[in-house]
Amino acid sequence: MNIKFRSDTIVAISTPKGNGGIAVIRLSGANSFSIVDKVFRSKKDFLKAEPRKSIFGKIFDGKHQIDEVLVIKYISPASYTGEDLVEISCHGNYFVATQILELLLINARLADPGEFTQRAFINNKIDLTQAEAVGDILNAKTKYSLYSAIEQLDGKLHKKIQYLLDRISHLRTLLELEIDFLEQDLTELSNENFLEDLYSLKKNLLQLSETGEEGMILRDGLKISLVGSPNVGKSSIFNAFLNSERAIVTPIPGTTRDFLEEAISLNGYLIRIFDTAGIRQTDDHIEKIGIERSLKIIKESHLVLLISDQSNNNQEFLELSKIVSANKIISVQNKADLLSEKELEKVRLEGKILCSAISETGLSNIKKMLLQKISISDSELESGLLTNTRHVAAVKNAFFSLEKAIESFENELGFEFTAFDLKEASEYLEEIIGKITTDDLLNEIFANFCIGK
Repeated sequence: MNIKFRSDTIVAISTPKGNGGIAVIRLSGANSFSIVDKVFRSKKDFLKAEPRKSIFGKIFDGKHQIDEVLVIKYISPASYTGEDLVEISCHGNYFVATQILELLLINARLADPGEFTQRAFINNKIDLTQAEAVGDILNAKTKYSLYSAIEQLDGKLHKKIQYLLDRISHLRTLLELEIDFLEQDLTELSNENFLEDLYSLKKNLLQLSETGEEGMILRDGLKISLVGSPNVGKSSIFNAFLNSERAIVTPIPGTTRDFLEEAISLNGYLIRIFDTAGIRQTDDHIEKIGIERSLKIIKESHLVLLISDQSNNNQEFLELSKIVSANKIISVQNKADLLSEKELEKVRLEGKILCSAISETGLSNIKKMLLQKISISDSELESGLLTNTRHVAAVKNAFFSLEKAIESFENELGFEFTAFDLKEASEYLEEIIGKITTDDLLNEIFANFCIGK
């Protein structure tokens, strides 16, 4: 999508493909009203009708009526896109909707994916974090991923970023005044207070950066890998989580030759579970490829459940800790139904989670442990979280620039150096809300939207 097209008129069906109660066709652009007026007939004059009120009428293709519809017009700038906008609600037969769309396309252009939202951003109706939140709402799979997206759409993250930008701007202003009046010996800057403000900002940026993992887990899900030797019951636990027979379970080592992935909602949180190929030495070429893919998934996981049966798995833990951080590994003793009471007590003392995929004993303990890892309070959710890698990277870069500003100020390298570092930190934060953007970035963000949004 190219910004140069923002002044023409676009049209698209905004409702999903298929039959339903209604379908909605949306137009946006300077010629929206005149284009609709050519095909819409009603007792009321559409061009003179009040905005934001439904008008009943009919759509005609020359002499032939296509459908009875309700039409609402929105006058710029009081619309979703900030342009003149029309929404046509017709019967929910997709064939009918496409007939109306084809009629409107005679004088308008088919919208690109996400172009309505992109125009809202270009016309300053929303910032870039809110535009991204629209996409997150469309793709939300659980209660908390939806809540997180709604808070972002409401501008919570924008407000937090703008607060930090205002503070940086204030410090930059103080430095510029010092630079301007330095020769006149009118210096009033308190070095101690200024440095204190820099360290306070650094703390705030670090806290914001730390919300990134929580935000991305809410958006994309907590990634859990089931790891262990062949035939310890990984696939059985996988199926027990899903209450299905998604993974093929047999006593033959090497049955899972590639990883399997499924997603579940656990108390409103998205959990992505990966059943990995048994990690072992093998001469089977296909199984080797599966193991390599599994290792990649394991490294990218938030948590790794190391599944073992009656055998001691200390060596497995040591080998696995070479791949991922030890604090990400949760040891799970499967087939607990086969252990004696004495053996069970020993496993408990070792700090392992007892589990039996057959009787589902211990699955609740695993689920409880997972919730402890990802539960986010309402206050954290409402404060504004970073929700994607773009946000996290920008905040980390701003943090490093602020560290440079502190270093240059403490080492008295000159106010110009500190001012430059603060300007750099500000620019990184401005990237998040879209004050500084490139066409490539916008194309990447909006290309993942559906057409009509």
